[in-house]
Amino acid sequence: MKVARFLTVMLAAAGALSLATMVRAQSVDQFVQAFNGSWQLVDARYSNPPSICNMVLGSKADADGRFAVEGQGCRGEAALVKSWGVSEGQMTLFDAAGAVIARLGGSQRRVSGTSASGSPLIFEKVGVAGTAAMLEAARRAGGCFYSGFTSKCVDAAEAAPPAPERASVLVLVNLNVRAEARDDAEVVGVVPTQTCVTTELCLMATDGAWCRAKFGERTGWMRKLALRQNRWAIVTFENFCPKQGS
Repeated sequence: MKVARFLTVMLAAAGALSLATMVRAQSVDQFVQAFNGSWQLVDARYSNPPSICNMVLGSKADADGRFAVEGQGCRGEAALVKSWGVSEGQMTLFDAAGAVIARLGGSQRRVSGTSASGSPLIFEKVGVAGTAAMLEAARRAGGCFYSGFTSKCVDAAEAAPPAPERASVLVLVNLNVRAEARDDAEVVGVVPTQTCVTTELCLMATDGAWCRAKFGERTGWMRKLALRQNRWAIVTFENFCPKQGS
């Protein structure tokens, strides 16, 4: 089988897509009630192992209309977050001086976006069941993670995340590419099966690795673990790409 050298992307419906989907609420009070509480970043870039970066978003406004954030086990830009609020319709994180660290979009289960320095962030609400629980239930029911749409079980190494940066991976299914590292984010294209992709970076979330890559003029995210027909837990790409003609 000949392995594709370059990525082919079948673009979704035309139209501009922002990198952070707007989180809409009818009022700031409703927004705060919906999104305050404990959130976590599980990726090692932002956590001090063995701890996981945890942030408690407060619900009492200060004189500037922002809300306190208490962080624990965080490092990097995540350690600089001191308050949060609603700005331009999005959840916004601020440092101690009130400078914007990141604007995030998503749902009450997961928000994501890019920091002011260009680093991607994935926040997940603590205690809210999501895709991770469904993946684990499917894995237990099926006995394993399957390789793409086949009946072959993969081992732990094959299910593991790829290298954090510049990984060469082989896509095993026609894989959706999303604007953000969330399963509710806009689909911006589809990577055909048996395509080799070089990632820019991969981030860990509770539902496994999400990898960002450049697709022509666009950038998007691919997830490593997924559910097939809401029943079988599958691996969507391998952590290596065979050489041309192998």
